[in-house]
Amino acid sequence: MARGLLVGSIAILGLGVLILGAERGPIEILSDSDFTPENGVIAGAGTPADPYIIAGWDIHVPEGSPYGVRIENTTAPFVLRGVKVLGAQSPEGAGIYLARVENGAIEDCLVQESHNGILLLSSQGIAIRDTYLFVSGLGLQVQGTAPEHYRHLIEQTNLVNGKPIHYYWGLEGQVLTGIEAGSFFLAGSREVTVQGLRVEEGDGATVAFCEGITAEGADLFQNRGHGLYVLSSPQTQLLNCRRVANNALSGALLWLSPRSRVEGSGFYGNQVGLYINASDRVVVEGAAFGGNALGLLVAGAAREVEIRDSLFYQNKTAVQLESAVGALVERCAVQDADIGVQVDAQSTYSRVQDSTFIQCGYGLDILGSQGTFERNLIAYSNIGIIFEEAYGEAHPTGNSLRHNLIYRSRDGLYLGHETKDTWLQENLIWGCDRAARDFGENNWAPAGRGNWYSGYRGPDADGDGIGDEPVRFGGGGVDPAPLTSREFYARIPGLLGTLKKREITLEDGEGHRADLQVLVADTPPARLLGFQGVPREIAQGLVILFVWEEAGNYGLWNRGVTVDLEVTFFSEDGAFAGDLSMPAGSTDRYAARGPFLYALETPAGMLSQLGLTPPIFLTLP
Repeated sequence: MARGLLVGSIAILGLGVLILGAERGPIEILSDSDFTPENGVIAGAGTPADPYIIAGWDIHVPEGSPYGVRIENTTAPFVLRGVKVLGAQSPEGAGIYLARVENGAIEDCLVQESHNGILLLSSQGIAIRDTYLFVSGLGLQVQGTAPEHYRHLIEQTNLVNGKPIHYYWGLEGQVLTGIEAGSFFLAGSREVTVQGLRVEEGDGATVAFCEGITAEGADLFQNRGHGLYVLSSPQTQLLNCRRVANNALSGALLWLSPRSRVEGSGFYGNQVGLYINASDRVVVEGAAFGGNALGLLVAGAAREVEIRDSLFYQNKTAVQLESAVGALVERCAVQDADIGVQVDAQSTYSRVQDSTFIQCGYGLDILGSQGTFERNLIAYSNIGIIFEEAYGEAHPTGNSLRHNLIYRSRDGLYLGHETKDTWLQENLIWGCDRAARDFGENNWAPAGRGNWYSGYRGPDADGDGIGDEPVRFGGGGVDPAPLTSREFYARIPGLLGTLKKREITLEDGEGHRADLQVLVADTPPARLLGFQGVPREIAQGLVILFVWEEAGNYGLWNRGVTVDLEVTFFSEDGAFAGDLSMPAGSTDRYAARGPFLYALETPAGMLSQLGLTPPIFLTLP
């Protein structure tokens, strides 16, 4: 039997007769007994062989009404055919809404001039084909709390704003490649790999009630919901997705999806870059977050989430641990944020270590308890580490701060009235306008050794490296055992101290040779930071070799660097590719005249002191 839809005149060839679209108001069916002519039924008995037919209606949704067609709590088979819905403008509504419905079908329908198109809520066995959704919000939404709520037959003949809907259920072991869609769903599936998925200016992608799914190289851009929504899908992997950007809600949301992994992916310009909710043991590694209102959010008491080797640039808040147990932030670079890492009151046993925070309002903002914060570099902040005043809403207790370097910040530390039993030992407070304020009950020398202050000049009569005069802070806090030397802190602070070391050989055109030990910056966080925030006394003894994955003409800067630098560029074979100088603190951008693979940054004058003159050549072991 022929079936078709002529949109212009709303003529349906579905019942063997020509039915002109008749205007009417919204249809509302709340049980099987509501399938009546008054609610748009024109034929059928509500059986599998003879379903109810609701067809040929031109529905204009009045202002304030959320739905054009609303069907709830039904099991009788029905077909919604050739129905046009106009003007469903409520963001909380939809043109067609099916809730707790079984055995329904939507065919040859049109939703136009509406905010959302179709919403299936806790429904089963819905078929959708040849339906067109022209909306300003989400085209197709499928929501539910069990796998059966995603068991639908939705064909690729359906379009969201001119782009096809790809809906997959029950796959196992397949590889899907090169899909371009306005809406993508994968549900009830196992061990599926999706390569090169592209969803742009659409609904985004959904993975629901799956296991072992890998999304590789996805491009999720300017979608009107989440770029990727992962629900109850353990061991999901998001790998090398370079552009998860400008999505209205989050770039990706992992909800109830433990042991998932996000690696080598970039989240830019989203409301939230990556949202991990109630998902334990998720690993985020080698990711980049830029220009998000919130870079990475952990909530829902997620346990043992690990965030490693990742870059956060110009996010309002880089990382927020809203409700997390045992979360780890390690070897990350955070720059130009209002807050670097925010640990809220519901988070416990958090660890932030070996990370660098540059130009943040607050480097660490802590209201949680039993956390460990160590070996971090925090430079050019308003307050390096703050335990904010919680006014009775939180009581940060039992946190430990050790071996952190807080450099050239207005305040090194601030501990509010509710803080208790914070251990602060062997931190370096260097060049800050004010070392600390402490209004709580905290311990500044728990093992008999306090902290080092660049401005401390107290006596040390017995030469044990501990000053004889205490350091007193605003609010009443006291460091009774300030350290008189920073020699105890032999490592390089922050991320820089974790870089691998390598021996290289330099040789100039006259045969002069020199061997150097360098720090290798071969990851995006390390390349972003370089010498930034490192005190001059430490920086003048360092050499950094920047390494890229492929040759190119990459930009460099010297912002936040305390020493003049000389940069020597080398091609893939170590041949000389140019050089330049960058004065300390310069905000200009610098580049070579041609492509290079390596860039060697040395404090000004070091190479000439080694007897080397350009052109200089690089030999790697």
